[in-house]
Amino acid sequence: MIVHAPAKINLGLEVLRKRPDGYHDIASIFLPVALSDTLTVERSRTPSCTCIPPVTGTPDQNLVYQALVRYAEAFPADQWSAKITVEKRIPTGGGLGGGSSDAASALMAVASLNGRDDADSHHRLAEIALSLGSDVPFFLTRSAALVEGRGEIITPIDVPSPWWVVLVLPGIHVNTAQAYSTLGITGGKAQTDLVEKYRKSLVDNSSMQEDFTNDFERAVFQQHPELATIKQRLLDTTATYAAMSGSGSTMFGLYTTVDNATSAISNLSDLETRLCSPFTAA
Repeated sequence: MIVHAPAKINLGLEVLRKRPDGYHDIASIFLPVALSDTLTVERSRTPSCTCIPPVTGTPDQNLVYQALVRYAEAFPADQWSAKITVEKRIPTGGGLGGGSSDAASALMAVASLNGRDDADSHHRLAEIALSLGSDVPFFLTRSAALVEGRGEIITPIDVPSPWWVVLVLPGIHVNTAQAYSTLGITGGKAQTDLVEKYRKSLVDNSSMQEDFTNDFERAVFQQHPELATIKQRLLDTTATYAAMSGSGSTMFGLYTTVDNATSAISNLSDLETRLCSPFTAA
């Protein structure tokens, strides 16, 4: 079995409050994009995972391996685990959710190997996904969605993602936990209607830069001012919208045509970039 695990970008990321459990409530539009890792999945009696290139010190630290172990704990009667090889293309520590996407893809793959396609199994997979990380549940759906709570409340948005995406990969690793700690958010903050803003942007994109904000940018840009420079350069290349993805450090611009996107890449030739279309699930 071959599975493509897509990256995601965030269209707006509002950090609303710190929760009693230490996590934060957020609101964000998650958009999958067609930059993906590739998982080769084989039936196995025992779980195993190999990443090319390696991304963790030992295999048992990898989220894919942890996903297989937790699947086996949740479904002890199932016959199959999996041997998974991950070809990594999504940069780690860049706010694109690559590890989370790989873990969700592994859960779906091993569930498929065992013929699990019922509502109860889907619910239990979502619980396993959340135990692995706040972004993992989204990648079980892999379509544009409003993501709320700590990541477990997912409302799919049944409208197209028409933009071509230029990703800029600055090679800076931003620690997500540290990024949250620098926000200084404890009390509540009002959530805006991101879905309405998203629908409006499909008709008139002139106010996207004002409508969608990533709350991490203020703190992360202070530590890495070069990211603010990249954002402005994207806007200068006629991007409809430019922002940081997640807690960073990947920056992205949205373009209405592939010609505009490829022209932007030419103007950013001193930076590492990727051109992505919206992700379409097979």
